[in-house]
Amino acid sequence: MTRVGLVLGVAAVVAAAAIGTATASGATAPPPHDQLGSFVCQKALDPPTRAISVQAVMRPVTGTSKMQMRFDLMRQNTPGGPFRVVRGRLLGSWISPQNATLGQRPGDVWIVNHPVVDLPAPATYRFRVSFRWIGSSGQQLSSATQLSANCYQPELRADLLVRSLTITQLPSGNAAYVAQIGNRGLTAAGPVEVDLAGVGSATLEQTLPSVGARSSANERFVAPPCTAGTTLTVTVDPLHTIDEWDFANNTLTMPCPASGSN
Repeated sequence: MTRVGLVLGVAAVVAAAAIGTATASGATAPPPHDQLGSFVCQKALDPPTRAISVQAVMRPVTGTSKMQMRFDLMRQNTPGGPFRVVRGRLLGSWISPQNATLGQRPGDVWIVNHPVVDLPAPATYRFRVSFRWIGSSGQQLSSATQLSANCYQPELRADLLVRSLTITQLPSGNAAYVAQIGNRGLTAAGPVEVDLAGVGSATLEQTLPSVGARSSANERFVAPPCTAGTTLTVTVDPLHTIDEWDFANNTLTMPCPASGSN
């Protein structure tokens, strides 16, 4: 098993009903003993509202004393890669109806709606639901496994990064520092603060109106030339005010070139 970086919040809503199964001659076949339905794959910009949900329905087999289900959530990190079990609250454990006698009557039906929220992305998810029927002596009468449809969860948030910093001497004696700011995400971001440190004693702060999804924008600073050998640092969104999915690439550090330009 593998554990995802975020704890998965899980809720299970259980409904039970005793429904007669008598049918007239020539009627359609009786419903299956196990089935999945009401599949939901909710994509969202905000991770806590990303969700996958499935409804499991279980009916007794002959001689059933107890019915049980187990919900496993499977995650595929790369297309074509393996699905691995995700750990989370109320996942991977056998559950039983609150009514301990449910399943002892031929017409009993046990319905469980099982959502999982706060899904890390990008990834593909699906449920593996296991069913088992237990007899009066504790023996397993039968078992079954069902797989849900796949639920692809894209990462929709912005992902700002500093791609490069170029320095050009100006006739005035100052230098132009042009920082290329990229956005690898699927959502535009703005306004975006960009800071330049290493030119003089103070950090220069400027603001880009916006950076489009999967595009780049330049922010130009004009300041005295840096001193060869000193370190220049460009930081985008230094206060993390924008909902990004990766802050590790928000800073670029480089030495001031000896010629004053690169």
